[in-house]
Amino acid sequence: MPWWIWGSFGIVLLVVETGMTRDFTLFCIGASAIAVAAMTAFSLSNVSFQLMCFVLLSGITLFLVRGWLRARAFVDGSSEHEFSNIVGEVALPFDDLPAYGFGKAELRGTTWNAHNAANIPISQGQRCRVMKVQNLTLWIMPE
Repeated sequence: MPWWIWGSFGIVLLVVETGMTRDFTLFCIGASAIAVAAMTAFSLSNVSFQLMCFVLLSGITLFLVRGWLRARAFVDGSSEHEFSNIVGEVALPFDDLPAYGFGKAELRGTTWNAHNAANIPISQGQRCRVMKVQNLTLWIMPE
């Protein structure tokens, strides 16, 4: 196949990745297609060898690079990592929270959005443990 087909395919995958998925799967496959386009432009003319290189590069990038990219890209997008120091702390709800309900809770002198992650109601002022933080909402369970 000509180099420009590989390059176009790779660019389309990169555009779709950045515009829609942000999972880095299409990014790895697109980067592999662009690498094969570069190899084809400089000397690789056998189509079966091009396909073999594409499959190998895609597999290597998916299994070795994708996880690393995801970890680097979503560190600041994931509040779990940023607020991991408050997981396990005690929060006090301001109001009664029904099972799996939402409300407000106090933690370290600050008011937070709270989600009752338990299947039982939580009473106002009942001591609760923070299980995780997601989108600035405390997921709490009674002690």
